[in-house]
Amino acid sequence: MRTGEGHTAELPIGVISAVVVDDSRPGKTLLGVRRPSALATRHPGVLSTPTMRMPDDMFGPLSDGYPDPLGVAGMIGIDGPLLNVGHGGQTQSMASFVLEALFTRKLGLGGPIGDGRFHALARPRFLSLDNVSDPLGTERAEWTAMITYEVRIRQGGETLPAATESYSRLVWVDSAKVPRALATRDALLLDETLNAAEVCVQGLCVRVAVAALGFSEFAPDLVGGAGAVPEL
Repeated sequence: MRTGEGHTAELPIGVISAVVVDDSRPGKTLLGVRRPSALATRHPGVLSTPTMRMPDDMFGPLSDGYPDPLGVAGMIGIDGPLLNVGHGGQTQSMASFVLEALFTRKLGLGGPIGDGRFHALARPRFLSLDNVSDPLGTERAEWTAMITYEVRIRQGGETLPAATESYSRLVWVDSAKVPRALATRDALLLDETLNAAEVCVQGLCVRVAVAALGFSEFAPDLVGGAGAVPEL
């Protein structure tokens, strides 16, 4: 899929997103409050999954082989190979390298990934396209193409910080409450210590996360179901 500056559906910006769960925190999903910065001016205060914009010449190979939305907004379920994040995963594939870049750049895990303390398994789950509005109320909507990965932390979840340069808060929320929080735009349903006047729940990444958390092949404990947690 070709990407560009986001002015049209045919040339959207390219984004990677991760729906992160942790074996040591059953039923929880990782979300972060985006911190305003000179490089991220559009979505401050939004509660989102970890996301990162991709170079145009990298998003195409990452999405190669999956159905192309062809300029029409929507969400397509995809399935690809199992990937390592940490434990040398960066040499396994471009997708592993990019996921490690996301966890290093956005979640501050360069040290734990580099010294072997952090390890996760991942798999691509959705390819989405949408015209994403600016939560600040401007008219600067951007067409956005996004690959969403399911990421299950197997080791080192405790190395995640409480905040990073990209996220003023990182919180583990009840996965089963995410759909209602999104529908009502009520961040306090997920964490009552958040500032309701500053934090909102909306956006493509959380909408896709809701679909991922209900995905039939996703671990059943994420949506309150019973049974053993399957391997990715």
